Amino acid sequence: MSTLPPISNAPHPPPPSGNTRRRSASPRRPSSAPGASASGSLPPPSEAPIAMPAKASTLPRESRTTRIARGVVGFLMVVGIGGTVAWGARKYVKTSPRFAITEVITTGAKRRSPDELASIAGIAKGQNVFSADLDRARARLIADPWVSEASLARQLPGTVFLRVVEREAGGIVATNDGSPKAAGGETYVVTREGAIIKRLETGDPTDLTIVTGVVLQHLLDDREGAARTIRRALDLAADYDHTPLASRSPLEEVHVEPNGEMTLVVGKSAVALHMGAPPYRRKLDQAIRVIAELDRRGAKPDSIMLDNEARPDRVVVRMR
Repeated sequence: MSTLPPISNAPHPPPPSGNTRRRSASPRRPSSAPGASASGSLPPPSEAPIAMPAKASTLPRESRTTRIARGVVGFLMVVGIGGTVAWGARKYVKTSPRFAITEVITTGAKRRSPDELASIAGIAKGQNVFSADLDRARARLIADPWVSEASLARQLPGTVFLRVVEREAGGIVATNDGSPKAAGGETYVVTREGAIIKRLETGDPTDLTIVTGVVLQHLLDDREGAARTIRRALDLAADYDHTPLASRSPLEEVHVEPNGEMTLVVGKSAVALHMGAPPYRRKLDQAIRVIAELDRRGAKPDSIMLDNEARPDRVVVRMR
């Protein structure tokens, strides 16, 4: 009997997987010696540099507080430099002769001359255009009784524009103290709406409708009520100026009676037309007819009563 060889306990190598490609054995080519000819031989393979691990930094890490402090210091330095530059520029523009005011151009003024307006505003030639306080100048202009609105503007290097809107004078009001003698009052320039502009002074316009009979205390205590009364008197004067009587007997004044009724004083002979209460258009037509008849007769009236409200068609004439 033949004997079998002993069974080895060493593990068998695993069988190759299906994806494993078998490499065919090929004889190894001898490497070319240094200095050998390049014909028929391959160059030696280059050796790739081996990357060395970076060494950890041995410098201490900057704390968050230090970074913040450094940023604040840098910011303060920038602000300080910027502030110094701005201060220098501001000083230059406020002291340089290049920005001196050389011209003040005014518009809208009738009662005040350009020099008067510039003086009121406090704007003078030679003054620095940036140093001129335009808001303060406007406030000073508006405080003038003739000026209702004002605006100012700069134009570099040295021009200031000054525009005003003036109040228009519409009449003169001669007040009294309310006593029977009607004395002790003040005289004012008023607008066409009856608002007071200022006290009448030398140089103010005087070729305006004159309103008398207004009590000074009433004017001071009730500005709106007094303005309505004055406006009604000025309206009546304007209506009279549009009649044929105005050229024959110019209006001298409108007198306000204590009860608020109106009387027109007309002509050089100061004929009183007692108009009573409004409306006045019909009463003015009556006055035209009555005066025409008086002229035809050659009569000289002293006053004409057109104030009979109970019998509007009745007119009473008082002769001289």
